[in-house]
Amino acid sequence: MSNNILLDRLKIDIGIINNTVYDSRLTSLLSTAEKEVSKFVGEAVDTSNDRDAELVIDYARWQWLSRREPTAMPASLKYRLNCRAFERAIPPADSGDDDTDDSES
Repeated sequence: MSNNILLDRLKIDIGIINNTVYDSRLTSLLSTAEKEVSKFVGEAVDTSNDRDAELVIDYARWQWLSRREPTAMPASLKYRLNCRAFERAIPPADSGDDDTDDSES
């Protein structure tokens, strides 16, 4: 997903419509959010993947909304970050294509 699309989606989420005043600040915030999410999950996130892009946008949204009055990270965001980190740590389940099928005996 391009940076402009990420920026537009973030602006919609935080209620900024038809205004470019904050674009450079929000672009920087998205870049920082991408780096922080990547650091948390232990690998680079792929913002061309909708799931990773939404994670970065939501993280940036939380940072933006917490800028004046720090708030705890929402539980749903923590959960999604942890799930993304565990996906990397735990190998995918076996597809069942191994040669141990007993039905042919």
